[in-house]
Formats: sequence, structure tokens, C-alpha cells
Amino acid sequence: MKFLFSSLMLFTGILCFAQDSYQSIVLKNELTEHANAILRYEHVLIEIEDVDDMTITTKRVVTVLNKYGDDYVRAYDFYDDNDAKIKKQNALVLNKLGEEVKQFKQRDFKDQSAVGSSNLYSDNRVSYLNYSPADYPYTVIYESEVSMSTTVFIKAFQPINNYFLSVASSKYELKNPNHIPIRYVETNLDSIQVEKKVSDFELTYTFKNIPAYNYEPYSPKVANMAPMVKVALNDFSLMGVMGSASEWSTFGKWQFENLLKGRDELNTNTIAEVSELVKDAANDYEKAKMIYEYMQSKTRYISVQLGIGGWEPILASEVDRVGYGDCKGLTNYTKALLASQGIKSNYAVVYAGNEQKDIDPGFASMQGNHVILNISNIAEDDVWLECTSQSMPFNYLGDFTDNRHVLLIKEEGGEIVKTPQYTCQKNLEETFCKIELSEDSFTATVKRESKGISYGNNYHIQNQKEKDKNIYYKEILGNLPGIHINTLNFENNKDQVSFSEQLDFSGKKFHTTAGNRILLPLNFIQPEIDAVTRDEDRKYPIEILRGFTNRDQFDFKIPEAYTIEALPNAINIETDFGKFSFSVEVADDDPRLLQVKRSITINEGKWSPNQFSDFREFLNKINILSNQKAVLIKNG
Repeated sequence: MKFLFSSLMLFTGILCFAQDSYQSIVLKNELTEHANAILRYEHVLIEIEDVDDMTITTKRVVTVLNKYGDDYVRAYDFYDDNDAKIKKQNALVLNKLGEEVKQFKQRDFKDQSAVGSSNLYSDNRVSYLNYSPADYPYTVIYESEVSMSTTVFIKAFQPINNYFLSVASSKYELKNPNHIPIRYVETNLDSIQVEKKVSDFELTYTFKNIPAYNYEPYSPKVANMAPMVKVALNDFSLMGVMGSASEWSTFGKWQFENLLKGRDELNTNTIAEVSELVKDAANDYEKAKMIYEYMQSKTRYISVQLGIGGWEPILASEVDRVGYGDCKGLTNYTKALLASQGIKSNYAVVYAGNEQKDIDPGFASMQGNHVILNISNIAEDDVWLECTSQSMPFNYLGDFTDNRHVLLIKEEGGEIVKTPQYTCQKNLEETFCKIELSEDSFTATVKRESKGISYGNNYHIQNQKEKDKNIYYKEILGNLPGIHINTLNFENNKDQVSFSEQLDFSGKKFHTTAGNRILLPLNFIQPEIDAVTRDEDRKYPIEILRGFTNRDQFDFKIPEAYTIEALPNAINIETDFGKFSFSVEVADDDPRLLQVKRSITINEGKWSPNQFSDFREFLNKINILSNQKAVLIKNG
């Protein structure tokens, strides 16, 4: 009865406060502009009672303006059986007038595993509000309290990490009565309204009235522009394992000693098998390649996340026995296989994902969500291995872990290095097309070779079902009507990291007829260039993470009854953003053969907002000038 009374008092207090303050019909224009949701109020209180005792209390009020804002409610918390426990969790939903719609107590929240279907087993779970709104706008008031013994992760203060969310008020408070040394770093606070009170051991920040970031084409991710405060303890605990570090060298050494050391032993039969495998290899590079492919052939990726196993790899001998592991286990296993043949490698912690998120070189803390392997001294450049893929080539990373800072965990200490960058010259697609035209149809053969990031984007096509392959190519060739694909052939050259496709297909005419003339579009395969609208009030920089080069040749065999009347002029454009060239010629040995050559290079880089009009003009010129036509006239 006492608990029931306390809960009723809590909800009554929230409701009265909500009815007075959280009507959605009185919102400020500066907060609704470009917003799908508004963070009306937030208070995150972190209390560090000891190196292995932390409590996080959250109060969060979000008004959702439309269906695109539902994800910003974020009424959830993570927990596990051994470390983090949810002590309190409730929510209240209000309508646009601030009136109660529904209450949720802790038992009403949904509970599920916090990891994906590739997990074999895990104790990481999430308790979340499962609510489908009947109307917009609506407001959710969420409260929770979570206690944990792990303090190596201190929640960062970043109320905005995506577009279309505005902030009325968000407060972050860290209390540390036992004065455990802390470190913190601020980014992007200059342009916002902020109140702060900081000392050697405690922090309080309040951000107010932050308008929503409105998406602009080719702009950086919001996380790189929005205000943020990161915090770490010098003395910490990870699932009961104590540590102390204030910079990357000592932090990496702690991880080696506590997470990796002694977990790389293999049985003698496996070592003998690998020794036999590589006995005729010419050098360590060739040995490493053979060992990597051996690992790929006998393992598969399945995640295991139990206790400190979320950060500590399972034993190499166990991966060898069962034939599976997560990124940590498979990387450590490959490391052990290499070490058995005298090849030293480094376990590397990384933020994986195509957005190129960095491990912060200037702020030592527990970071990253993935592990890869680094080998130095066996080639001119370092070798990098993605150990969770059964199909990826040796020394190829792709856009999952390219061009970002990572932490190498070595016996002597941690080291921040950068993974390879795939430049616009390396990200190459070359296409050669032979097209034979009639007055009402065409047949064509297309050959495409992909390298760099393009390789990683395309090589998986060969393993798709036939139906899906046909759908894929019909989408690529969507400008051509009535496509019927006759044959598909693929060649995956993993040694050269090159993927080749050949398509033979036919279709209906894609040209237009004007009297006795044919207007022939020379843009047989459209360039993958977005049409960009005008923006006179551009606010954010232009950013292209990965440049690319496309080289295309289209050989058109025109119908016998026609001759060429007019061709467009050759074009060559070069800018800071890239290059474009386009030419059309009649073959020297065949007056019915038109040869179209097009080359597009888009540079990787970052440019100021005031260059956007020039950038837009360059992209739009590529689309317009690629779409030029030849004029054919009927004989007689």
C-alpha cells in the first residue's frame, strides 16, 4: 500500500506539473522551426559514490510534433543481470493540451535483448516504452534510475545528435563526493546558450534554446557540429575489474593486461596444421594472407556478450574448437594464429559504421564498438583485417572501418593510429557498354569493374538470388524501358580487390523520333550524382567523406538506315570539388559507330558554406551535360 501511495503521489505531481507547463499549443516558433520533436526538459544526474558505484537518474520530457519525431522520445534504459540494474522507471503521456493520456509503471515497459539476432547469448537487455500515438502532437515524461558498478563509461552530455530535434532546456550534473579525479572535454559550445559550473571533481552544464539542425545536402553529421561534453574517471571499474589511466598509453596497457593477456593460446594440433599450411609461403605477407583465409574458412560470426565478455574476447582455443566468435573473439583468434607463425599483430578498437566516427585521439576513455586487426612490418603499409567476414579480401576494410582513428592495444601500451583512406582515385568504377540500336529496340552488353569502396558495395551482388539480381539491375538501368536481362556473369578477383560484372540485355527504344530524325540520349547509364536544389541561406559546411571516380564508355551502333547529323561538343570541367569530361566521336573505321566517353571524379573533402552555389553548379552541370543527345537522320 505504501508503494502504491508513493506511485500515485509521483504521477499526481508529474501530472500537475505537466498540465501547467507542457501544452503543445504554446510552443515557441524558434523551437518548432525545422523540428520533428522538442526536448522540453531534461536532467541527467550522475552520482559517483565510488570507483565501482554509480547511479544515473534521468528526467526527460519530449514533445513529438509528427510521426518523424517518435524516435526522439528515447524512453528506455539498458541493464544486465551482473552490473546495471534499473531501480525506477515510469512514463506519462500527455496530449497537446497537457492532459494525461496514459501512465506507464515499470512493469508496463517492454523488455528484450539489447543485441541483434547474430548473438548466441547475451545478458545485455533494454527496458523500453512501447507506445503508439493516436494523435500528434503528444508529450512523454520519462523518469528512470539506474545503478551500476561499471564506471569506465560515463554518459556524455549531448542532447542533440541528429537533425530535426530542438532543445528548450537540458541539464547535466555530475556529483562526485569522494573526489575521484575526473577529466572532461567540451566541444562546440561557443554558439549556444550554456550555463556551467565546473570544479576539479564535479560538473554542471545547462544548455538552453537550441534550435533544431535542419538537414542540408552534403552536410556533416550533427554529432560533429552539436555541443557535447565528454567525461571520464581516472580511476574506474569495468564489471568489477579495477583500472587507472589518464592517457591512451596507460589505458591501452590496462586493456591489454586485463582483457587480452593470456587469451591467445592454441592447441598444438592447430599450430601444426597452420605451420604445414604456410610452409612454402614466400614471405610473411603471403603467410598472413593464407592464415586469414584459413580463419575465414573455418569460423563464422556469432556475438557473445556475457559480463566482461562484452569487452574481453573468448579464448582463442575456444574459438578454434567451436568455430565461431564475435569480433573480439575472431580478431584475437586470428592474432593467435599469426603469432604461432612468428607474425606480430595488434588488436585494434574502432567505431565501425559508414559515417567514419573517430576514437577521440585527445581523450582517453572506453570508446569504440568493434574490433579489427592490424599488422605492421610485413608490407610497405600496414595491413588491416576485418575478421568477422567470411568473404572479404585480405587487407581490405571497405566503408565499415575506413579512414578513422583507432586504438591499437599493445603489450607496451595503447597507440592511436588511423585506418587507410580510400581516395577518389582508389574508389573506381569503369564501365564499358556496347549498344546496338534499331528503330524500336536495342541490345546491349555492359561490363563494369569496381575497386576501392565500390568493390565493397558491389561484390555481394553475385550471391543474391536471381530474382533480386534482376531487380537490382533494373533499378540501375531505370532510365531504359522494357529491360530484359539475358545473361549475368561475375568475376570476384580477391587478390586484386576487383569485382567485374557482365550483363547482356535488351530493351525497347529509349530515343525519341522527330520526323525522319532520331534524338539519341548519350547518357546510357545515368551518373550517380544527386540533383541539388538552390540554397541561398546555407549554414553548414559541405562534406564528402569518400570521393570516387567513374569512367564510362558507351559505344552506340546506329541503325543502317541512318547517318549522324549532329554531335555535341566535347566538354572538360575542373573544379575544387572534382572533374568532369565528356566527348563523342565517330569511330575511324566505322561511320555507324558512336563512341561516347565520360569521366567523373568527385573529390573527398570539406568546404565552407559560401562555396555551396559553386558546388551545386558543378553537380548539376554533370547531370545536364551527361544528358546530351546526338541527332541521327534517316537516309533518303
